[in-house]
Amino acid sequence: MDLGRVEWLAQLSRLSLGPREADRLKVELSSILDYFATLDKVDIARVPVASQGLTKTGGKRDDVIGPSNGDEILKGVPEKKGRYVKAPKVF
Repeated sequence: MDLGRVEWLAQLSRLSLGPREADRLKVELSSILDYFATLDKVDIARVPVASQGLTKTGGKRDDVIGPSNGDEILKGVPEKKGRYVKAPKVF
C-alpha cells in the first residue's frame, strides 16, 4: 500500500495523521491486506457455511414468526427496570 492511499483513507476517515503515523499505518495496512490475500487462496468449497440457517441436524429451518411472551423473556435478564433491560453504558 502506498502512502497516497493511506492519506486518502485517513481523509475519508477524518483522521489527521502525522508523517510517522502515516508510515506506520502504511506498514500495518499492508500487513493486513497481505493476510487477506493469503485467506483468499484457501479452498473453502467443502466447508459448511454456518450463516445459512442450518440446524444441528444439518437441514435448513423455516423462518416462522410465532407468539412470544415478553414476561418470559425478561425472566432471564439480570437487571431490568419495569419492562426495560438495564445495560451498562457503552460510551
